Amino acid sequence: MYHGDESGHLMLFVNGRILSISFSQKEATNYSFSIEGQLLELKIDDEIEHFHYTMTPQPLDALEDESKTFDKHFWIPLIFLLLGLNLAFFFLKHYNLIG
Repeated sequence: MYHGDESGHLMLFVNGRILSISFSQKEATNYSFSIEGQLLELKIDDEIEHFHYTMTPQPLDALEDESKTFDKHFWIPLIFLLLGLNLAFFFLKHYNLIG
């Protein structure tokens, strides 16, 4: 993070990648962003002669529910269904019951 003392320009970056740029940021504000699936909140407080920065990780409960759409309870039955269909077509084709 870079926050200019006189200009107030704010730049947030992680691993050389710029996340956010704000010009003349001289007031208290909050920024939310995600790093490797972890939601973080950056709070900037304007004190009398300087700024105070607080980084707070947010709970992952909301993000975990959305990311588990295709978990093992979806893939395992799908694999068994595809295997069953392949075996059925193989036996039907082998005994000349279809085409």
